[in-house]
Amino acid sequence: MRFIFGLFLVLGFTVGACADTIIKNVTVLTMHEDDVIENADVLVVGDRIVGIYTLGSEPPSDMLKETLPSIDGTGKFLIAGMTEMHGHLPPSGWSDERAEETLFLYIAGGVTTVRGMLGDPAQFDMREKIKSGKIAGPTLYLAAPSLNGNSVSSVEEAIAKTKQYAGEGWDLQKIHPGLTRAEYDAMAEIAHALNYPFGGHVPADVGIERALEAGQISIDHMDGYIEWLDGESHELSEAELERATAITLESGTWIVPTQVLFNTFYSGYGAGTVLSSIEIDALLARQENAYVPETTREQWENTARNAQPNKLVIKNRQKLLKAFADADVNLAMGSDAPQTFSVPGFSIWREIDVMVEAGLTPAQILEIGIAAPGRYFSDKDKFGMIEVGARADLILLGADPRADAANLTKQAGVIAAGRWYSRADIDNRLAKIANRYKN
Repeated sequence: MRFIFGLFLVLGFTVGACADTIIKNVTVLTMHEDDVIENADVLVVGDRIVGIYTLGSEPPSDMLKETLPSIDGTGKFLIAGMTEMHGHLPPSGWSDERAEETLFLYIAGGVTTVRGMLGDPAQFDMREKIKSGKIAGPTLYLAAPSLNGNSVSSVEEAIAKTKQYAGEGWDLQKIHPGLTRAEYDAMAEIAHALNYPFGGHVPADVGIERALEAGQISIDHMDGYIEWLDGESHELSEAELERATAITLESGTWIVPTQVLFNTFYSGYGAGTVLSSIEIDALLARQENAYVPETTREQWENTARNAQPNKLVIKNRQKLLKAFADADVNLAMGSDAPQTFSVPGFSIWREIDVMVEAGLTPAQILEIGIAAPGRYFSDKDKFGMIEVGARADLILLGADPRADAANLTKQAGVIAAGRWYSRADIDNRLAKIANRYKN
């Protein structure tokens, strides 16, 4: 066993609204390959992990250890928090109550970081309120309002808006369909000059190969790959899968699959098949539906009854996901929440389920949902692993996720940027939300 302790206590941190705490006698999955620390005590001060020590090592301060609030981790497993890499955040038109509920739902599902993928200026204020502890929510990284066929009508406008949004402090530029090749190329050139990443959809006039060549930081949803490989007309071959993985590996571009939403509702290329009554009933029975308004659930049901998912496309999406994971393509978890039957936080649980169905291992799912987003954002902060100096985004689990990825949902509590939310705290607030919607 080893002793690990940083200089952060000596240097000091601004604690703010965070509550310093120590998690005792827990098994720590550091997310550094197979590195596991058993019977560990993890010290959190402010929003940082400042110490990890084990039996036989001297704690940094006996007095500190005795007086700090503690969380009993006996028999439990500690992992870094999960990230939603394609989430949507409340727009300015929402009430404060609904916006705060949505942000809390991410925490309730163990999602401690969200890459918001449709910008609204109100989200800057939300981010600051979360940082200050005024409201509960994940750490937010914000994509600008999208560039698309409706928001851009010329090369000059593509350049002007890219410059504008980069100057406003957005973390990346969201791309939607509809840009012409010339508009996209002009946007990409100026974005690179400004060190301003861009990601999202692949416009039809651009295509996968050009988007990868242009350095698009992420391709979200994978529908562009299906179109490129003509995956709506035939089952993808091993040669086609290898072609896709090779070109993507070479580019270094990140893939955010959002499998559940697209498999269920947006895989209707050609002649799809309507969902069966059993499938619709299963969607309607999801526990997390209780946390959205009745009118929203009715809209979701109507969408489900009119959906025509294409089984061939779904099979190809799953095959492509497995090929990317096995080839170590840059993959990161995303669900596109909140969308149809896609409740923030809990939609990541559904994404885990479909990754298991695709044949991904627990180790691959832990990588995609936790460690990989930390690497994506390595220029912003340190998270996605448990080590001294990392942001204290943590999930306390009742079972080992290395044995079964579904154990990622067996959460005894969540720490988001140093703030502890016990299972009881989370359940109590979820009950209040459900009660508000009379569920």
